[in-house]
Amino acid sequence: MKTSLLSKFDLDVNTQSMWRYRERLPISAGTTPVSLGEGLTPLTRARSAPSGMSLYFKNETINPTGSHKDRTLSVSITKAVELGHSTVMLYSDGSTALSSAAYSARAGLRSITLVPRGTPDYRLLPLAFYNSAIFEYQGYASDALDWTREACATLNIYETSTYRDVNPYGAEGPKTVSYEIVDQLGKAPAWVIVPVGGGGSLCAIWQGFQDLLKSGEIDSCPRLAAVFPTGYTLLERAFHENVADEGDLRALVTKSMPDTIQAKISMAYPPDGLETNRAIRESDGLFFYASDAEVIHGQMQLGREGIFAEPSAAGVMLVVEELAKLGLGEDDAVVAVITGSGFREIGSVAGSVKPEKMPVEPATGIEEIRRWLHE
Repeated sequence: MKTSLLSKFDLDVNTQSMWRYRERLPISAGTTPVSLGEGLTPLTRARSAPSGMSLYFKNETINPTGSHKDRTLSVSITKAVELGHSTVMLYSDGSTALSSAAYSARAGLRSITLVPRGTPDYRLLPLAFYNSAIFEYQGYASDALDWTREACATLNIYETSTYRDVNPYGAEGPKTVSYEIVDQLGKAPAWVIVPVGGGGSLCAIWQGFQDLLKSGEIDSCPRLAAVFPTGYTLLERAFHENVADEGDLRALVTKSMPDTIQAKISMAYPPDGLETNRAIRESDGLFFYASDAEVIHGQMQLGREGIFAEPSAAGVMLVVEELAKLGLGEDDAVVAVITGSGFREIGSVAGSVKPEKMPVEPATGIEEIRRWLHE
């Protein structure tokens, strides 16, 4: 790296959030950010990694609502306040919904969350605590984003969906992941692994690295590895067919998609799909797919690193194993972005993982534990 980021950006190093990079975010100079302390998440070197690999985890699970979406929603809600809105709305039952409700509450705005029919209560409970009004959408999930956009336009409500076409402001927030990685690592990594649902976060991360390349902070950008749930192949199909039109991408959408516990990234239609494919192509990146069994295994691996990731975030560990087969050098750092906390998704894996319990009797328990220690 030619110079420190701190010499390139006009930073307040005492700002303990991503807002130390505010000059690169689309907010007016006089606007006070709506912040809960998002960003500046740890970049932790893995305790155990494939032989010869320098593996790091960008731990987004410790953001205020437990996911990387807090970066997006902090910018979105700040912009809603700046533009004079009193109410925000989106379609989501996942990380974006939770983050939108939390930041709306922080800003004193009214919040509406439109959720898919049949969303489990455990996923909705936090919304109730944040005082978000919950409406259950009765139509097809693949049509819900368009319906939400029409409703917001009709009612003059600020939409907090995270795809770039409808909310270009919030879409800039995840760029700060790239800035932090370079600041923390001292250079750009060789690979960045990102779980993909709608694609917006991967696009922003790529944009962030491009910003740093153009400003001379790094000499090259990393390759991107996108991981999807098994069966969610629409973007790779579009990639190989060189689809460049939104209408052609929509024509590939299948109404019925495989069931998966990776609920946060199981999107039949990724709204930032064309931009995602462009980023993968420009970075010479790759597509990967993780089954539910593989993400549970990934959760176990991350747990042994001290990170409890949600299923939708744990597919990165499958990619780590695949990238190891490429024969990377020790100087070729790999960064896996752990996008969300498992503490928010206990209900999704409760039927798949059963904790082992070993009973101990008061009279014999000490000896039983001693035997276990020596097994």
